[in-house]
Amino acid sequence: KPSSSSKGESKTSSTSSSSSKPTSKSTSTGTRNIPSSTSSSDIKANFLKKVNLAKTTFDYTDENKDSKLKAERLAAINEIIEMLNDQKLVTSLFIPQMDLLMETITKNIFRPLPCLKRNSISLGMSDTGVDNEEQESDPSWPHIRGIYEIFLQIIINEACDVKTLKSYITTNFISEFLQLFDSEENEERDFLKNILHKLYAKLVPRRRMIRKAITDCFQVLIHDIHKFNGASELLDILASIISGFAVPLREEHVIFFKNIIIPLHKVQTSNLYFDNLIRCSMLFLTKDSSLAILLLEGILKYWPFANFVKETLFLQELPEVLEFCDVEKIKPLISKLFKRIVKCISGSHLQVADRAMCLFESESFIQIIKTYKQTTFAMLVPVISKLAENHWHKMLQESLTALKEILHKIDSNAYEAALEADQKKMDKSVRVFQPTDERQKMDLKWKTFSNNAKNKNPKYVEPIIPFKDDVILSDFNPVYKNIYDKEKYLNN
Repeated sequence: KPSSSSKGESKTSSTSSSSSKPTSKSTSTGTRNIPSSTSSSDIKANFLKKVNLAKTTFDYTDENKDSKLKAERLAAINEIIEMLNDQKLVTSLFIPQMDLLMETITKNIFRPLPCLKRNSISLGMSDTGVDNEEQESDPSWPHIRGIYEIFLQIIINEACDVKTLKSYITTNFISEFLQLFDSEENEERDFLKNILHKLYAKLVPRRRMIRKAITDCFQVLIHDIHKFNGASELLDILASIISGFAVPLREEHVIFFKNIIIPLHKVQTSNLYFDNLIRCSMLFLTKDSSLAILLLEGILKYWPFANFVKETLFLQELPEVLEFCDVEKIKPLISKLFKRIVKCISGSHLQVADRAMCLFESESFIQIIKTYKQTTFAMLVPVISKLAENHWHKMLQESLTALKEILHKIDSNAYEAALEADQKKMDKSVRVFQPTDERQKMDLKWKTFSNNAKNKNPKYVEPIIPFKDDVILSDFNPVYKNIYDKEKYLNN
């Protein structure tokens, strides 16, 4: 009987969409090396010898050091994997020796993660959005891989029941296990993902604990380290967990959405896991569409600055979120939403502008424009009309001309009225760009204020503010240093 902490989640999918189980190339000949005349005590002694050899660790940085023992250890690990294919041996040897096996597993996998070197100096995915580097392999990985295979086969074996397994899966174990997801070895993260997924599916009493540990892991990513190699894999597991949530959603699940799913958008390296993040977001919205407004607020709040890769991803998610939004409840966000869209369309980056214009292909987006045309037309029409006439890129100019026609067909009177409106006299809540003369007047007022302050106090120092002609933005904020002058930032 499922515990109360997992009510409504017992139907969790047994496999995630992208979690193809890594398997060893072992055959079903688990006892091929054991003669038929061998006694059970000899078989047990041979098994314990293999496990103790697998438990021993070596220095893998030097290939020539203990090479013979390393080869024997790898052979012993492979033989243990083969023995797991014999159910009788699992029942008679593996289950009674679970203490020793789990000690062997934890001693091998809970280790300082190696920092794998890159074979090229070119920029990585975090800088360009494309991973074009080759990565060296961890020399100890063939051994560690075998240990993961043993652990996975033990978990999925019917002889290993929940009562036996859950005594080893403690809070500390899960916490350390999740830290391994930061491994740079892709295959290791695949093993970790599958093992954690199987543990969650099998250990119903431990589900709440696993979810809390994942939450803590993401909290660290959001507020501290800003990069975690296994974020995509953890979100893949979460997608399977979310799909099993009962409707209506419990309060703890809504809190998780607000405190984890939405803030994950602001992480600087979110482009590494954004596809799985969108998947989790949409699964939540299918369970409770009222969360769409909260997600839209979060997207607008955490909209990326000077990061065109992330901006394109945000525009990719935006139409999917708008499909779940109640048109009446979206009214407070209309001005902020369309200011952002207009800035993307009129921006200098072609991919961002093109993706922003793709929003007009969404029926829900067109419906929002029609519902609030008094506001949306005043913001869209002047900018799109001007760009359609003098945009420097021919293909985008054609697309902008098509947008003009779409807006004109929606309401020709509103279109003409918006086109004739003077941008300077327009309400500030609707205005997208600040007129130059107004900005100059504000700068003049600030200069007068600073001069008066200097006359009254000779020690007064005028504060340095961004977005001025004589201020370099990258020297104003460390974040901008990281974006514009990464090498200088790292050296400091």
